[in-house]
Amino acid sequence: MNRKLIAYLDQVDYFVTDITRDIMNGKTYYPVALEDDEGPFNRFIPLPSPQRAGTETQKRDYAKMKALELVEKIKGYGAAGPLDYDTFYTKA
Repeated sequence: MNRKLIAYLDQVDYFVTDITRDIMNGKTYYPVALEDDEGPFNRFIPLPSPQRAGTETQKRDYAKMKALELVEKIKGYGAAGPLDYDTFYTKA
């Protein structure tokens, strides 16, 4: 695998891990730093409530599943977003 792809996948993993932790801790929003023509800004992504019933493994898996869905949304922000592979690929 090339190093640019590895760096991109590491960034995706970072977001999934970070969002999973925030969901499990009951946070309401996750800030995503973005930049456009007018400069940097934060977009606050609403987080789902953590699962209350079940084992700790089930709660963690639910939070991770939801985090993966949110990361897919973050990827959809395109060139302005932190997870645009084309932009990431050309930078490194």
